Amino acid sequence: MVRNFISSMLLLLLLSAQQLLAGSYVVRSTADAGAHSLRWALLQANASAGPDVITFEIPGDGPHVIMPDSPLPPLTDPAGVIIDGLSQPGSGIGSNPPSTLHLQIVLDGRNAGDAPGIWILSSFNRVQGMIINSFAEDGIRLQAILQGTIKNIVRHCIVGLDADGMTTRPNGTGTRTSHWAGISIISIQHSPGLAHDNLLFGNIVSGNNGDGILLADCMGGRVFGNTLSGNRIGVTRTGDAAVGNSRDGILLYGGCYGNTISGNLVGGNGSDGMHLVGDETRNAQAHHNIIRKNVIGISLDNKPMGNTLNGINIGGAEYEYVGGFASNNTISGNTIAANGRNGVYVEEYAGAASNADGNRISQNAIFANAGLGIDLGEEVSTRSESSDATPNQQLAAPSILEAEYGKGVATVRGSVEVRGKDDLLTVELYKCHSGSLKKCQAPIYLGTASPDAEGVWLFSTNGLLESGDSVVALLIDDKGNTSEFAQHQPVLAMDFFDRPVMADYNIGKSDGSVSALLRDLNPSQSTHPTKIKVDVVKDCWGILEIYTTNGELVQTLVDRWMPKGEYAVDWDRSNWRGRPVEAGSYICRLDADGVRQTTVITVR
Repeated sequence: MVRNFISSMLLLLLLSAQQLLAGSYVVRSTADAGAHSLRWALLQANASAGPDVITFEIPGDGPHVIMPDSPLPPLTDPAGVIIDGLSQPGSGIGSNPPSTLHLQIVLDGRNAGDAPGIWILSSFNRVQGMIINSFAEDGIRLQAILQGTIKNIVRHCIVGLDADGMTTRPNGTGTRTSHWAGISIISIQHSPGLAHDNLLFGNIVSGNNGDGILLADCMGGRVFGNTLSGNRIGVTRTGDAAVGNSRDGILLYGGCYGNTISGNLVGGNGSDGMHLVGDETRNAQAHHNIIRKNVIGISLDNKPMGNTLNGINIGGAEYEYVGGFASNNTISGNTIAANGRNGVYVEEYAGAASNADGNRISQNAIFANAGLGIDLGEEVSTRSESSDATPNQQLAAPSILEAEYGKGVATVRGSVEVRGKDDLLTVELYKCHSGSLKKCQAPIYLGTASPDAEGVWLFSTNGLLESGDSVVALLIDDKGNTSEFAQHQPVLAMDFFDRPVMADYNIGKSDGSVSALLRDLNPSQSTHPTKIKVDVVKDCWGILEIYTTNGELVQTLVDRWMPKGEYAVDWDRSNWRGRPVEAGSYICRLDADGVRQTTVITVR
């Protein structure tokens, strides 16, 4: 609330400063033409040098409906125009926009012909506090021009609904086959240009025929660096019910790149919540876009408002799109739930290699979707050997070997496939909802683990996991490729300080025999030094070491030939420099005659 108040005050100060320097035109009539109509004000602003402001003072009680009889003139003044629907008496954004928007100016396009509602063909424009519905084409269109359509702001508008913010009044009603949206930022084929650094903030974009928000480029055009933030897409003004757009909530098509989509509420749309897909005909990649901290498929109070297909679709074939060509995008910190298919779906175009790789899917809360939490397209086993249609390089999910809870500490151990010695891999762990092994999904992010050179990893925590919980994991490589989720593993209650810890894997032994056993530690974790027991059942060379949970060597306790017998080795809780270690969990590792065994030591 404080942030919204500060933003509003800054906007008012900026608006006041601009009004002092600008041509000012006041709309006092709902008529389509004549003095003090909206059409008159737009024509005056386009003809006036320098920035301009259009305000509203229409007498009487609102909402006031303006119904153009033909297309309105586009905004072409290079200095920019402010269309300020919030200036109409009775309008306001309230204390918690967009839920509290109370707007009084309605632009109804049912008689305007084949045209968008507000058409921006210049830079530095601001459109705010307008209700825009029933147009044959886009509600608001920001179209790229050669000089650049840049730094435009569309703020606190309702696009596709009536003044109540709930009743559907769709834009995109025309019979032409073009792909319309509530709001579009586009570069078109016959007149390509640049569209960048534009902001769509705090709008309600719902109920439209087509996509809610569309970003699309064409051959020779560029759409990049735009921000979509704090919008409600496919839902009512209050955000607790679905009034979906007929296609995607947000679509990024073609070579759109470097755009940021953050803090939006997206639900109830007829296709995907968000969809990123390139253009195979010109090898155009939708790349390096950032999707973060959005809520997709549920309301803010956790009511299901799922999108019909996927929460987020990266490269999926749909409608006229053949799929793929969406790479190096970042999906982080989102809540993705209750969607009709998968939480996140990634697909690569089968006719070309490496066109949907490097998509990082990290630290999201993904749950209650009908399909998988993360689905990397068709399974590897269904592909021919010659096919390279493997999104995210079909990075294999990690294996969870064991999840245990004892004495206040949960420990999860597993392994990953190491493809090369230079692999830099990160395992992310999540506390998951119950469900089938295949569809278990991950609403609570726990942290990360780093596999060692052999692919073995270990994660420990106190307070976040207990016996009876379940845990899942995914794998991310240094290029951002992200795997599907591993099968979930229940967390079992076990006192792992007082039992033998068996080998994680056996190197060079076919019969599984061991030459030495890592036995129980002293039960009291407060005892100093920590006593580690090793039973050598057959003479062997033994290496006993202490590591951090990140795989860093703390101290080597034993590295020598060990004859058969029982050994008690003390660790004084210091590192190899002789300095005391910090409190926390450490890994005790015994390597003996090709077998590795590990257990956890807690230092308090």
